[in-house]
Amino acid sequence: MALVEKGFASFQLVDSAEKESSASFHVSPAAARAYLAAADAAARLATPVGTLLAAARAITRYADFASSASIFAKVGIEWVQDALVTPTPEDAVYRSNKWKVTLRTTNGGFPAKDTLYVPEYLITGVDMESDGISANLGDSPIQDFWTNLVATGLSKFNTPFLEVLSIQRNDD
Repeated sequence: MALVEKGFASFQLVDSAEKESSASFHVSPAAARAYLAAADAAARLATPVGTLLAAARAITRYADFASSASIFAKVGIEWVQDALVTPTPEDAVYRSNKWKVTLRTTNGGFPAKDTLYVPEYLITGVDMESDGISANLGDSPIQDFWTNLVATGLSKFNTPFLEVLSIQRNDD
């Protein structure tokens, strides 16, 4: 197995009820680099990745990307394993077997919350609260995670995380 380079382009919509939805596309690393290297917004929109994002947005209610603060675009390069092995049914993997991480942050100077998900929560080895859903934030693997997340990560508003409010199992 080796790490291989993959390009991606995506956009995320946020509606008035703060519900998020997104679309993501694999693109060539060269196309992603061309978008990122463009001199300004107009030049980015003229690249193949820019036209793909514009065409995808054109079939949404938020077609006018430039005038909507409810859309976030992301373009970049990821390094992924080239040999994905899917789990077997015996591995008891659920469709949504995730940690739901709720954090305190700010948006435009106002208090805000952000939520992110970490897939395939560890079923054993994590100390849980008495409700059986919430992880003990003082437990070693959980505390290490949130310490590093608060120190390094940014919210969807591009602001630092101030505090982890909860980490809970999120099963569908």
